[in-house]
Parts: sequence; structure tokens; C-alpha cells
Amino acid sequence: MARINEPEPALEDTATTAWAASDETRYRLVGAELESQALREEVEGLRRALRTHPVIDMARGIIMATASCTPNEAWQVLVHVSQHTNVKLRDIAQRIVDAVGGPPPPRPVRTALRSALAALPDSTAR
Repeated sequence: MARINEPEPALEDTATTAWAASDETRYRLVGAELESQALREEVEGLRRALRTHPVIDMARGIIMATASCTPNEAWQVLVHVSQHTNVKLRDIAQRIVDAVGGPPPPRPVRTALRSALAALPDSTAR
């Protein structure tokens, strides 16, 4: 039973409490959406890596077999060509793999590839 002399909560206090709860809910929703977006981007990046990793490994193998170099040196060749042609590394790798049974890579890629291979240690033996 309510007491007659007991004061009712002020309407202002109720509104302040409601706004605070509403702000907290909005804050949590925005945080959850940002986290969800970051996770979607991470998943897409991992999917892309899974698609391109085999092609990059094949290109490294081709370079290793052609230039008698180490896996790390083959990687450095791919990085060098990518940086000097302004073409993504995965695209360079695909062009090298495609060139095994098809037309050679474009001239800028071939030029950068020759330059990178010449810079390898003991390049005169190749």
C-alpha cells in the first residue's frame, strides 16, 4: 500500500534515467555494428588470402626453379616486381603462373622481373 505523504519520483528524474538508458543502448548498438563490420572485413581478407595463396606459392616455385633461388629470395623477387610495376603482388603471381603455358607477362612486368632476378646473390651463375 502506498503512503499518501510519500513523494512521487520527479518526472525530470524519470526522463533523465530514460535518456541515459537510451544513450547506453545506442552506444552498445553502434559498438556492436562497428565490431560486426570489422569482423566482416577480416573474414573477406582471409577469404581473399585463401584464394590467392596457392597462386603466389606457385609463382614462387616457378621463380625458385627458374632462378635456383631460395623461397625467401623468390618472395623478394615478387615484392620487387610488384613495387616497381605498381601491380598487386597476387596479380604479378597470377601473370607469372599464366605465362608458363601462355603468353609472357606484359613488358613492364618482364623488365622488373629481370631486374629483380639480376639483383639476387650469385645472379651471374643463372
